[in-house]
Amino acid sequence: MKVFAEGSWNRPPKIILGIDIGTTQSAVAFAYLYPGGPQSLHRVTAWPGQEAQKGESKIPTLVYYDSDKQASPVAFGAEALKPEIAEKAEDEEWQLARHFKLHLHPEAMRHRHNLRAQELPVGVPLLKIYTDFMVYLLKHTRDFFESRIIEGPKVWSEHHQDMIVVLAHPNGWGVKEQNFLRQAAIAANYVPSSKAISQIRFVSEAEASVHFCMFHSDLHNRLKLDTTFIVCDAGGSTIDTTAYSVKTASPMLELEEKKASACVQAGGVFVDGEFEQHLARILDRLDLDPLDRNDYMRRGVKDFEGTAKKAFEDVSAEYRVDLGAGRLTKPEHKIRRGTITLDGATIEPFFDKCVTQTVASVRQQMSGLECKHILLVGGFGDSLYLRRILSDEFGKNDCMVNVANDSTAKAVADGAVIWCAKLSVISRATRMPYGVEINDPHDPKDLDHVGRPVHRHDAGYDYVTGKWSQIVGRGVIMNAEGAMRESYWRSYKTPNPRLNNFKVTMFAFTNENETPGRWLRDKNGRINKGFEEICEVEADLSGMRQALKKKTGRDGDYWYLDFTMALQFGGTELQAFVEWEQDGEMRTGPAAILPSALTSART
Repeated sequence: MKVFAEGSWNRPPKIILGIDIGTTQSAVAFAYLYPGGPQSLHRVTAWPGQEAQKGESKIPTLVYYDSDKQASPVAFGAEALKPEIAEKAEDEEWQLARHFKLHLHPEAMRHRHNLRAQELPVGVPLLKIYTDFMVYLLKHTRDFFESRIIEGPKVWSEHHQDMIVVLAHPNGWGVKEQNFLRQAAIAANYVPSSKAISQIRFVSEAEASVHFCMFHSDLHNRLKLDTTFIVCDAGGSTIDTTAYSVKTASPMLELEEKKASACVQAGGVFVDGEFEQHLARILDRLDLDPLDRNDYMRRGVKDFEGTAKKAFEDVSAEYRVDLGAGRLTKPEHKIRRGTITLDGATIEPFFDKCVTQTVASVRQQMSGLECKHILLVGGFGDSLYLRRILSDEFGKNDCMVNVANDSTAKAVADGAVIWCAKLSVISRATRMPYGVEINDPHDPKDLDHVGRPVHRHDAGYDYVTGKWSQIVGRGVIMNAEGAMRESYWRSYKTPNPRLNNFKVTMFAFTNENETPGRWLRDKNGRINKGFEEICEVEADLSGMRQALKKKTGRDGDYWYLDFTMALQFGGTELQAFVEWEQDGEMRTGPAAILPSALTSART
C-alpha cells in the first residue's frame, strides 16, 4: 500500500479499480477511498501460480481453453505456464489464447504496420476471451481486496455496485475499441449495463503512465511551470508516446498535451517474434522429436523474454537462453547442455525494427519542443538496449532519459487508479480529424458532382451527398471542459416530424500524415480510403418541436431545424452531443454514443 496524494479523502466512500490487459502481461490495482482515510494505492498480488513471488503484481496474459465444443476456460495467467498444466494441455489438446490483444487493434493500425496476430483458439470469439479473462481478474481481485482491507467482505458488499472501473488502452484505440472493452466488462459482471456509461472509464496507457511517473518517481516535486517532457510507454505490442507540459505546478499539478499522441506497433512482443523465428530455424536443422522441438521452443522463448531480452545491451557480449533441453549438446549451433548461447551481434537485429520505430516516434513528439526529460515506462522499457539507444540518441541534446519502471508492477494499472482520483491532465490533443457527412447543392459545372446521384431537397433545390464536414482537426489541443462545435440544419416536409430518434453519424479520418479530402464518399456511395465510420450520436429531440422554423421553397412549404454538433474530450473517451436554441436559450440534448454497426469491434 502506497499513498499517492497528500491529505485524507473527504468525499463519499469509493472503490476505484484500474485494469491493464496487456499483450503479454496484465495487472490490476485499486484504491478504497473513505472519508478521513488515506489516499492509497493497492497492487493486486499473490495471483494463482505465483504466490511465492512476493510483491509481483504482473501476470501473463494467457487463457487455456479445453477441447470441448463449448471451449471452456481451464487455466489463466501464471497457472497456464506451470509444467503440469502444459503437459495436460498437450495431452488433452487444449488451445492457448495468447497475444489476443493484437486482434482488437484498429484496422488502420494493423494495416499500417502489417500486423499479423496469432490466430485465436478455434471457435472462441475475441469477446469471450476478454470476458473470461476479466472474470478471472475480478475474482482474484475480490479475494485479495477482502483479505487485505479491514472488514473487506463488508466493504466490498456495500460499495462494489458503485465501483469505478478504469480500463487502460493504447493511444491508438478509439470509440469502437472502448465499446468492446465496455461490453466485456458488462459480460464479466463488473457493472450492470445500466451503469456502464457512468462507472466504466477509459484512459490511454500513456496518460495512465504519466500519473504513475508523478507518483512513483516523485517527479511532481521537481517539475516546474512550463516544463515540457515526453512519456514513452514501451509495452508489449505498442509504443505509446505523448508530450506534456506543466500548466500549473502548485498547489495541484496540471498537465497539457502538447500535440496528438503517437502510437506505433513496435512493442516487445515483436522482438520475441524475431527470436522465435531465429530459434525455429536452428531447431528445424536438428533431428528432434516434434514434441521435444515444440517444448524447447516454448521454454526458450519464455526464458529469452525474461532474461536475455532484458539483459542485452552490448553487441560484443554473449547471452544464454535456457531451452530446457536437458543434456542436448550441438556445438555447431552453440547449444550446450540444453542452453543456447547467442552473441550480441545476433540479438541486435531482433531489436532493430522496434527500436528504430520507437526512436522515430519519440523524435516526432519532440519536434518543435524544448524537451529535457523522457520518462520511459512499460515492460519493453526494461530493455537495457532500448534505454541505451534512447539515451545515446537524445542525450546529445541534453535530454535525460529517466526510467520510471517498477519491476514488480505495471505502471499503467497503478496510473489508471491515480488518474481517476486526481485527473491531472487538463488539455488533450486530438489524434485524428472528426466530422460528419453533409449534402452539397448540385452544381452541374463542378466535375466532382458529375456522376453523383442528384436528389431533390425539401427546400426546393437539387443536391448531392457524400461531402466531408470537419468538426475538429488533428492535433487540436482541447481543454477537458471545452468542446468543438459546428452548425448544421435539417429540413422536413411536415411540421410534426419524428424527433425522438434523431441520429447523426460521426466519422474520423485515420490516415496519418494526410489531410482529408473534400469528399467522404466516392461517386458510387462508398466511403473513401482513410475515412472510418466511428459511431452514431443519438438524441431524443422531441422537445425541439417548438424550435422548428417554417420556410417556403420552390416546391412549397418546409420546416427546418438548426442544431449544433459538439465534440468533447473531457476524459480520454470521445463524447458528442447536440445543441439548439429555443425560446432565446441554448439547450443541450441528452446524447449517447453508439459505436457504428459497420465498424463494430471483432467479436
